[in-house]
Amino acid sequence: MRISRSAVALALFSLLSPSLLAQAPIVAWGRDQAGQVSNAPSGTGFVQVATGVSHCLALHADGSIASWGADNLGQVSNTPTGNWFVQVATGGGHAMALRAKGSIKSWGYDFYNQVSDTPPGTGFVQVAVGLVHSLALRSGGPIVSWGDDSYDQVTDTPRAALFKQVAAGSYHSLALRGDGSIVSWGKDNYGQVHWTPPGTGFVQVAAGTDHSLALRADGSIASWGRDSENQVVDTPPGTGFVHIDGGWQHSVAVHGDGWIVSWGYDGYSQVSNTPPGTGFLQVTAGSNHSLALMDGMACNTLFCGTDANNIGDVTLSTCDCSVGSITLDLSTSYTNQFTYPLVGLGTTAVSPTGVSELCLAGSTIGRYTKDAGAISAAGTYSIDLLNAASAPGGGVPTIGGALCNGNTWRFQYWHRDGMNPSRFSKGISGLIN
Repeated sequence: MRISRSAVALALFSLLSPSLLAQAPIVAWGRDQAGQVSNAPSGTGFVQVATGVSHCLALHADGSIASWGADNLGQVSNTPTGNWFVQVATGGGHAMALRAKGSIKSWGYDFYNQVSDTPPGTGFVQVAVGLVHSLALRSGGPIVSWGDDSYDQVTDTPRAALFKQVAAGSYHSLALRGDGSIVSWGKDNYGQVHWTPPGTGFVQVAAGTDHSLALRADGSIASWGRDSENQVVDTPPGTGFVHIDGGWQHSVAVHGDGWIVSWGYDGYSQVSNTPPGTGFLQVTAGSNHSLALMDGMACNTLFCGTDANNIGDVTLSTCDCSVGSITLDLSTSYTNQFTYPLVGLGTTAVSPTGVSELCLAGSTIGRYTKDAGAISAAGTYSIDLLNAASAPGGGVPTIGGALCNGNTWRFQYWHRDGMNPSRFSKGISGLIN
């Protein structure tokens, strides 16, 4: 499933919809000196991710918060418990979470009172965290800022209402007005303020350390500010992007088709190790690492059911490798057949045999090393793709590549009865992670 641009906007404005994103797992890549990549929580059920310099947060669909990475300032160990939260944000060494009733909880580094000066009360609808300052958006659009004010990132906060989103870089901030125009303020040594694009029609703003990004209604991206690592000039062209974010000197974006593009500084493979494939919903950039949410609901999608001669319903027990077992089940097959599980990355139905249709176009078709082809007298078959003897090597298809790599794999069973023509089951696809 692809989410609409308006749905992304809702997530950004803390109106997260667990029914929309509740199955999403997390993918992390880039620098891992504090475990911000390797300690990312496994499993599904997350609706938002946020990352700072070297620590990370993830919001679960039940409203609880997972936290990992650097903890030198209590940004992990002081993470609030409970399940009343609807948005998380994090920056240099402190973090914030927005409760369902619109109150804010802050924790971590407090040298500039970015924790202790957190505004009390309710009625807030979004929060953003810079390096040592914070922002919050009230219902109706006014902005509150606090923390370090070295570059007037607090005192120059616009006082008008009618804003609908805020974002924070290291020492500068941005706000999106209701008419789709942008205002920026704070540190301006690389033009991250005075090069802010004019006009309306923007739907999201994001900030890196000293550069900024904005997403237009048509899904095109504008970038400005520091360009030391081509984080501005290498901004991808074209339209159709649905979510953007900026890190220290790199940026990330998700396209409406579900793939991620990263650009800018690549010293820790935060660009070159960007996960391939589709099925991504949200992405966030830290100092030298990134996180993304995958569409865990893209599992058990029937993609080859139009040929009435394709016999056998196919289901995956799960698409989550962290469970330790993924069962590919076949039912209502022909009885007394040799049965072989096939796997591929293709998307279209091709290769009609005259009596049935093979639906794994687009890549070399592989089958597991040991044929699953015991004759099935009952007409049903089940295989554990990760553990069964017919799937050696932890479920590595013969076409190459690990199964648990974040791609959308497609499965189909092949039946053969002696010298009779081959027949195939219906096809099933799943984003395996």
